[in-house]
Amino acid sequence: MRRLLLVIAALMLSACASMRPPVEGGRIALQPGQGAAMIAVTMTTLSFDDSGQAAVDIVGPGGQKTVIAQEWTDYIRAPGDESDGKGRLFVIPLVPGEYRIVQAWGSWVEEFGGWRMRRYVHFPRDDRFTVTAGRVAYLGQVQVNLNFQSDVTTADTRGRDLNHAQVLWGVTDSSNIDFRPISGAAR
Repeated sequence: MRRLLLVIAALMLSACASMRPPVEGGRIALQPGQGAAMIAVTMTTLSFDDSGQAAVDIVGPGGQKTVIAQEWTDYIRAPGDESDGKGRLFVIPLVPGEYRIVQAWGSWVEEFGGWRMRRYVHFPRDDRFTVTAGRVAYLGQVQVNLNFQSDVTTADTRGRDLNHAQVLWGVTDSSNIDFRPISGAAR
């Protein structure tokens, strides 16, 4: 049993380490000829067992990418006394070109009469953005509210997101980040 717990702990630590983008000289490092998108995917949920998930699907020249935040393991470190975001900050390496967020979706586990089942919600989107070689396009936050009247909202949360990037990833130079929050993102 102890061995199993050690293996699980090691896997979780390695998963956390793999979330960190490469950083060189305090800047997010990109492969030559490549760009990236930075997006926070967050959620609110009625789940009592931390089973919530929130995700976005992105389509463009690099194909389709899906990024998923888990309620149980993911958070975005907020500065000072602000509450941390429940979700994950992603830096997604992409080939340069025009992209669209085509869908936001989420799920959580509900219990009915002793039966547990996962409930899903989907929200079509048409948020367009451009990725440029050598640059990171900051898109802001997509928040999926998981409840019986689920919806999705967007916001410009760069203060929180840059704090997370600095504190947990070591990003001290944001000169290669272009701040272009997706349409409708309130600051």
